[in-house]
Amino acid sequence: EKWKLVPAFLKIKGLVKQHIDSFNYFINVDIKKIVEANNYVTCDADPLFYIKYTNVYVGSPDVDEGFNISKLTTPHECRLRDMTYSAPITVDIEYSRGTQKVAKTGLLIGRMPIMLKSSNCVLSNKSEFELAKMHECPLDPGGYFVVKGQEKVILIQEQLSKNRMLVEEGKWGAQCQVASSTHDRKSPTIVFVKGNKYFLGHNMFTDPIPVSIIFKAMDFLSDLEICEVIGIPDIHQLTPTLEECHKLQIYTQEAAWNYLGTKMVAKRYVTSASSVRTPADDARDALATTILAHVPVEEYNFKSKAVYLGLMIKRVIQAQSDKQFLDDRDYYGNKRMELAGSLISLMFEDVFKRFNFDLKSIADKTIPKIRASQFDVIKYMRSELITSCLVFAISTVHL
Repeated sequence: EKWKLVPAFLKIKGLVKQHIDSFNYFINVDIKKIVEANNYVTCDADPLFYIKYTNVYVGSPDVDEGFNISKLTTPHECRLRDMTYSAPITVDIEYSRGTQKVAKTGLLIGRMPIMLKSSNCVLSNKSEFELAKMHECPLDPGGYFVVKGQEKVILIQEQLSKNRMLVEEGKWGAQCQVASSTHDRKSPTIVFVKGNKYFLGHNMFTDPIPVSIIFKAMDFLSDLEICEVIGIPDIHQLTPTLEECHKLQIYTQEAAWNYLGTKMVAKRYVTSASSVRTPADDARDALATTILAHVPVEEYNFKSKAVYLGLMIKRVIQAQSDKQFLDDRDYYGNKRMELAGSLISLMFEDVFKRFNFDLKSIADKTIPKIRASQFDVIKYMRSELITSCLVFAISTVHL
């Protein structure tokens, strides 16, 4: 009787329910997490200036008829009028204007294309009669978008798991890679063996760094502590790596930060605040927030991050001696299916960061100028940036 399971599954779940659930999670939960992770914008020109996002909402699909008049719309109307079926994204913010604190609610920052039959769609939970009145087919499962009058579907994409160790054969031998991903930062970190030494590679550094120096920077100062946190019985495997610290005369945490500061990649955007910070400060912050970003560090206590790095090194050492410890990147356990909601979430996160960066740049340029009126950041909030990026991404399916 197994053949009955597939029709029963399709009858209950359908083929697009996972897409709709994914999109619902994004507009009800994930978008709030993204805004919360990037909720504070400051500028270098005025230390008192700030913008703080307190909440974000995705409204119901509507259409702007001009003269600030908007009315609710249906997917059928958008198809006929070659419009995008989208809803306003509004935020509540608190910001400073001169010396005043100002709070505003319901500010439009962009428009979000809405997936048909999702929780914000006018077609959700409607009877067949109500759908027929809206000129929609009762058998239409939804799960797609109407962009500029065209129906667009976002396909499922297969990607390697985030925040998961993957041990593979690399250029010089075994290597362990982790693609760290948080709402704040995304970056890969690699631990590899070259010769008989172990190095950490990251795009924040110009050269690979011996892992012993990274451990010193994490306040694991004695060689015994480093060996214990890696957890291998034979200390001789790590001797060449530990000798790197002695060659460079790095014995303290500050010395390790200073060394890492000399290996940092030059910043693309240099601001007036950058001149106050030393390279060692940048190295310490990079170690806390960017390298293995998914392992949290509170008050520069690196213990949990050191344990995680130790495990990465241990897995590389195991893979060196026995090839069965290598992972297969084509194995489905090491992959994830990215659905419509998570793909749009990544897109929105990028464009929201760019929106905030533009506001910061405008504040940096405008505040120092002598003006008759006080600088009001609200006038510079352009909703077209987020709208056009999301519409372009879905209409060309570039996600």
